[in-house]
Amino acid sequence: MALDLGTVLAIIEIADKAIEIYKRIDGLPQQMSQLGRRLTKLNIFLVRLEVFIKTKPVTASASLYPGQQQDLGKLLDGIKENVTKVYDLFERYEKGILSRSMDLEFRAKWISNIWFSLIDNSPEKIQLIMEEIDYDRSVLSDYMAIMAIDRPQRPPAAGRKPNITNKAAAGAARPAKPAGSPVKSRRDYKVLFVDPYNTERSVIAESLLKLFGERTKNLKTNGGPGPDWRISDVQSAGFFVKAGSDCVDVIDNLQYSFASFKKDWRPGGQKPVGTALAAVFDNQWYDYPFKRAVWDEASGRTSRGLRKDMFARFDFIFVFTRREHDNMVKLKEALGKNAAAPRGKGRVLHLGAFLAQGAGGGSKEILYPKTNPDGSQIRSNWNGKVAEIKTALKEFLKQEMQWKQPDDKDTPASTQKAVSTGKS
Repeated sequence: MALDLGTVLAIIEIADKAIEIYKRIDGLPQQMSQLGRRLTKLNIFLVRLEVFIKTKPVTASASLYPGQQQDLGKLLDGIKENVTKVYDLFERYEKGILSRSMDLEFRAKWISNIWFSLIDNSPEKIQLIMEEIDYDRSVLSDYMAIMAIDRPQRPPAAGRKPNITNKAAAGAARPAKPAGSPVKSRRDYKVLFVDPYNTERSVIAESLLKLFGERTKNLKTNGGPGPDWRISDVQSAGFFVKAGSDCVDVIDNLQYSFASFKKDWRPGGQKPVGTALAAVFDNQWYDYPFKRAVWDEASGRTSRGLRKDMFARFDFIFVFTRREHDNMVKLKEALGKNAAAPRGKGRVLHLGAFLAQGAGGGSKEILYPKTNPDGSQIRSNWNGKVAEIKTALKEFLKQEMQWKQPDDKDTPASTQKAVSTGKS
């Protein structure tokens, strides 16, 4: 099923009219100004979607499962309804219409103070619309990520301009003008890794990101401090793990795209796969004193489930396959807007999107590695999986966190021996 360009264009047309009114009204109440800004942000995502569909009219939704395509269609219908509400609010305010239902108008500016006292325009109603707009933008960005619309791109080579030929795309991609004074970079980003059972890939990714963080924070260059590490919290969890989860019933009743997407539950409290941890720690890579502390934490942890507040708490929620991404987005929708916070929290990302797939490629699946016929683990396969996750994390850090990879010569090598796990 192809994405309906007509629906997207209709939404953008309504949004453009609302934004035009918002920009030309002086002295808007603070809440109305906030609503206008949030609609403007949503419209940027809609324009990106429009450009993507025009570029690939037949295959735009090819990376989505049939169920995802239907869910996206329903989401766009909901966005259209909410954008229409915003347009109606701004149009009535500009024209002095207190209430369409009561056929009341105001002509004096001071009477606009009573505008919010009516049920059609109450602060509670406007706040609800703002929350809906934030939620719409958040879920739409999740679908766009799996469609590779916002697939991470390397910056152009020095001296070369970005290859943007479409005016709408250029407008959407153009960075905002810098503020009058510099804004200090955030250093409180929170990251969550999720796989089905929280015993292998999610634990590997958590450990690797913590190792990158410790290496960066301990970096000294020419006697001075190293670059900022902008992540304050890294955790992992299992989608189908009961221990510590407060959303088992919600997950159990999701409308899964395929029956196979719903896996058996595990009680939790399991130790990580030993061979997987060995592939991270039982080697000479990043052989500094902090490696022992990260190893102790990883080897001592047990599997745990998801919490409803994760979309409000974590900035980035990483999964490893399209199936896991689909399940996570459905959970986000099922929990509703009250489970997510504004300001870009709760972004669901496929870690494989940060692995190069060639021109027009999508996210690379980061699958559980093959085992021996008897079910035993193969160390070489886990070595390859760790290398894959490590590469993806480096790209994420460079593109999202403006991270510069430390050079080994910047920090004296530790005399600590490699962490021995006893696994091979």
